[in-house]
Amino acid sequence: MKIRYCKSVIRNNYGYGLTMIGLGIFAVYINSSSVFSYLWIFLGILQAGTSYYRQRYQYLTIKEDKLIRHTIIPKSIALSDIRRVKKFMDSYKIETHNQSLRIEKNFIEKESLHKLNLFLENFKPKVSATLR
Repeated sequence: MKIRYCKSVIRNNYGYGLTMIGLGIFAVYINSSSVFSYLWIFLGILQAGTSYYRQRYQYLTIKEDKLIRHTIIPKSIALSDIRRVKKFMDSYKIETHNQSLRIEKNFIEKESLHKLNLFLENFKPKVSATLR
């Protein structure tokens, strides 16, 4: 199951990246000897690349045995290792015995957020004897 980003998040990041590239090209046109002009182009490419990555891989993937949050360095948690799911107003915190994963609700589209809520409501975390 894929938990998707809001389209507005991806679109805004992509637009911001293109704007930075445009400003960088304009700055190079005005003053090609300035390193900062090229920095704008580089940062714009990074921003647009991040937007492309988010569109391709989306926010979360829930497979049969693990949950993966896609970032530059993807973070995954085995579903069997989950000890606790904390629900906050604007996020979820999923904890294992040695790591945690925060899921921000603001980035998730409404339909995917509904799927995630159903999954977390039906999910029964494994509680060890040491936590009781």
